[in-house]
Amino acid sequence: MSFWLLLVLQWLHVLFAIVWFGGTVATNFLVIPAAALLPAGEQAGWWKAFSARSTGYFAPVAGATIILGIARGIAGGVLSVLTTPYGLTWIAALLLAIALAIWGARVTNPTTERIATSTATDLAANVAAASRVGGIELGGFLVILTLMIAMHFGY
Repeated sequence: MSFWLLLVLQWLHVLFAIVWFGGTVATNFLVIPAAALLPAGEQAGWWKAFSARSTGYFAPVAGATIILGIARGIAGGVLSVLTTPYGLTWIAALLLAIALAIWGARVTNPTTERIATSTATDLAANVAAASRVGGIELGGFLVILTLMIAMHFGY
């Protein structure tokens, strides 16, 4: 494959991965705690706006990251080394990224949307649930990051 094609695919894959992971980090460490400081009456409207905006943000970014990772892997020759430690690490990272994208769509996003329709009595519980599922997502990202570092060293 062309050096330039591989370079562009790698750069775009890393860029979208940073945006996906960075958005998740910012949401968990900045957005959720900051929104929790608002009065309960203001939180519902704020979370409604946030969930509407984040739905259109995370899904395309996650999809682009995964597609670019597959394209970068194929362009870099991963198909010829799938049974090596590098190839197996690539497969594990791909499967985990797909699982994280599904988790985000099926668990994290609905949990965030539930906050927007919370009543004063269940608001704190729904914010806590969003924090929990976001923490699980962050854990998955840390495993993927570890796998990416391992791949850099040939594993």
